Amino acid sequence: MNLSRRHILTTGLLGAVSLRLPVQAQSRTAAPLGQLGLDATQLGLRPGASEDQSQRLQTALGEAAKRSAPLLLPPGRYRIGKVSLPDGARLIGVPGATRLVTADGGPILIARNLGRASLSGLVLDGLDIPSPQRSALLEADAVGEIAIADLVFANAGSVGLTLNRCGGRIVTSSFRKMRDAALFSLDSRELTIEQNAVEDCGNNGIQVWRSEAGDDRSIIRGNRVDRIRADAGGDGQNGNGISLYRAGGVIIEGNQLRDCAMTFIRNNSGSGAQILGNQGRRCGEAGLYAEFAFEGTIMANNVIEDCAQGANITNLDHGGRLAVFANNIIRNARKAVAPNGKAPVGGIGVHVEAEAAVTGNVIENASEIGISLGWSWGMRNLAATGNIVRKAGIGIAVSLVPKERNALIANNVIAEARGGAVVGTEYGKLVTGDLTKGPDARAAGVRVENNAVS
Repeated sequence: MNLSRRHILTTGLLGAVSLRLPVQAQSRTAAPLGQLGLDATQLGLRPGASEDQSQRLQTALGEAAKRSAPLLLPPGRYRIGKVSLPDGARLIGVPGATRLVTADGGPILIARNLGRASLSGLVLDGLDIPSPQRSALLEADAVGEIAIADLVFANAGSVGLTLNRCGGRIVTSSFRKMRDAALFSLDSRELTIEQNAVEDCGNNGIQVWRSEAGDDRSIIRGNRVDRIRADAGGDGQNGNGISLYRAGGVIIEGNQLRDCAMTFIRNNSGSGAQILGNQGRRCGEAGLYAEFAFEGTIMANNVIEDCAQGANITNLDHGGRLAVFANNIIRNARKAVAPNGKAPVGGIGVHVEAEAAVTGNVIENASEIGISLGWSWGMRNLAATGNIVRKAGIGIAVSLVPKERNALIANNVIAEARGGAVVGTEYGKLVTGDLTKGPDARAAGVRVENNAVS
């Protein structure tokens, strides 16, 4: 008979089918070993018991590791605190039914200095007990390959999952009601974060950071992120769906984000980042952000709607440069007061500053500016070509503050731009007429040609 994986898991946990070991093997075991692993209840754990069962779980994990076997936790509630996973640990529960709740408000599970560890089918519940910053329900440090699948992280007093110097995969899991963030990774080693659901976090959703700028190579793909607040305030460090800091070579692809207090995807000082095919609706600041000391970012094929600003690629003053913004749709960028802000910001489809190509985008209903090329002296080697800008205050604005300028504005379609199709500015103030209607000596170094204006 061919058994499906689901059937095997079910029968392994519930004992509906029993595959017997040879007599010699049975005589050497302290607890039954089914076709998938050790039954934790045979090693002293009791589903639904009111007492702290941390030591029993620690012992059972040790026994399973000695025998290179997974440990199976049947459905039920277990009070657990600060249990350390042994190397090679494989802890398996029944999705949605095996619940580990914090015994003392601290971490439930800890993985430290391991080659491998694997967890699946568990609910980790922090009971919303406040805990120190970046304390997590599951804390992993220096794990070569951590595999997390089908876990639920709920009601964390700070963070759901912290990873320090870890590689591996975090997939098909959910993070609900975190006081701070869902997942915080520092100095990861080619981590994959894929097809997870993140909801109702106090400050951030998914954070991939490095202690020093470097090649991180994480992949953040196909996650759903909803309702991220900025309870701790600040001007950008909180309120983000996905946050990179100093993490280079990261791919952020195919994520869906909704209702983030500040930004859907924020890249601070991460070079070589690719932000591809994401969808975001409703945020309080810029939907996509590349800022400070980044070098090289691609934002392509994204759909961003209902934000103060569609995208901001900025901070030449800190070395931020080299970008492609292509084939994106930006709709309804309307100037507004960001959370914890004092004055209205935004109203811009996209803003870029240095060595940047803005091409093939469709931008509609930007209350102030469709495409902003430079600010103050931060304007260098810019191209805006082949875009469609419709219903904007100004179609394309270009900063004329730098003494030496090099910009190309060509082959764009600009319609219903109330303040002009292409206009030169100084510190946000209009200083030329519409450059699509005729040249202006003040705009030397800016080529404006072949644009269709209506």
